[in-house]
Amino acid sequence: MEKINHHNLPLLPPERDIQPPLRLITEAYHAIGELKGRMYRDVINPNLIVAPLLNKEAVASSKIEGTQTTVEEVLRYEAGDKKEEDPDILEVLNYRTAIYESIEYLKKKPSGENLVKALHRTLLSSVRGKEKDPGNFRRTTVHLGKPGSKVDEALYIPPKPDDITKLMQNWVEFIHESDTDLLIRVAISHYQFEAIHPFMDGNGRVGRLLIPIIMYEQEMIPFPYFYISEYFEQHRSDYYEALRLVDREQDWGTWVRFFLIAVKETAVQMQTKVVSMYDLYGRVKEDIVHMNSQYAQIFLDLLFERPIISAKEILQRLEQPSTQTIYNLTKKFETAGIISEITGQKRNQVYAFDALLEIIK
Repeated sequence: MEKINHHNLPLLPPERDIQPPLRLITEAYHAIGELKGRMYRDVINPNLIVAPLLNKEAVASSKIEGTQTTVEEVLRYEAGDKKEEDPDILEVLNYRTAIYESIEYLKKKPSGENLVKALHRTLLSSVRGKEKDPGNFRRTTVHLGKPGSKVDEALYIPPKPDDITKLMQNWVEFIHESDTDLLIRVAISHYQFEAIHPFMDGNGRVGRLLIPIIMYEQEMIPFPYFYISEYFEQHRSDYYEALRLVDREQDWGTWVRFFLIAVKETAVQMQTKVVSMYDLYGRVKEDIVHMNSQYAQIFLDLLFERPIISAKEILQRLEQPSTQTIYNLTKKFETAGIISEITGQKRNQVYAFDALLEIIK
């Protein structure tokens, strides 16, 4: 039997001192600080803009894995406008569920092996990889390469299954130690998780999800909504090549520089979207003042949570007003150009908050 050359993955921290250009570190932290400032610049509840940003990250992370869905399609599905079950959409919804589960978990205890396994279980629930032992570390050898390739054609063979427990314990310890700069620590931990490849399937999804979760746990961001996966998707070949350079040459510098630029660019893009969303909220809030409806403000907040929403859900979420009240309210919002009905049906209508959808896209 041919010998399998598993990657001999060193424990953390890296032996080489990682010193990226000070400018990159400074710019990344500055961009994150600016983003946090934008989030809390007004008395408007910042939670209003969390859902749109989280949907965007969930779609982007899944897209790297080959899914084809969009934010709008996910929202249409949730509103009941898309009837058939779509595995791509379910992956996105699982990602979002996992984020909320992580928040509840971190209220009780720090991140660690149990959280990682729980996230994996949620991400693979009823979707691609569901038969690959969700929530448990792999017990067999796997290899990375072109679809259908044999092990001797592999681009990378992760560590032996027997080494996973030790490597993951070391990974957890590294995340919580304080000697390494936080952003560099997040960059290193992302590489290490992908290199350990602890699960049979879904490692990429879990690894990308852990980036905002770790940043959130370390109080770098106020909510784990940081959609860095979009940058990874847009620069996919550079992303994978930077990771592989660490595999082949222990070239941490290229990967950390790539990661810091990704953090900065993501934070800058998010700032723009946050400002646009707050400006939109302010404009619409002024428009609805004259509607003389006790539900107008509640409905506006709901539209930020659900930019595509069914009449049935509006009825449920607005403290059960009458059907006529909902009809009058949606007509006022339609007349004001805030929402549009997208089914063309007289019953079971679905409405879209087009201006917010445009910002998210």
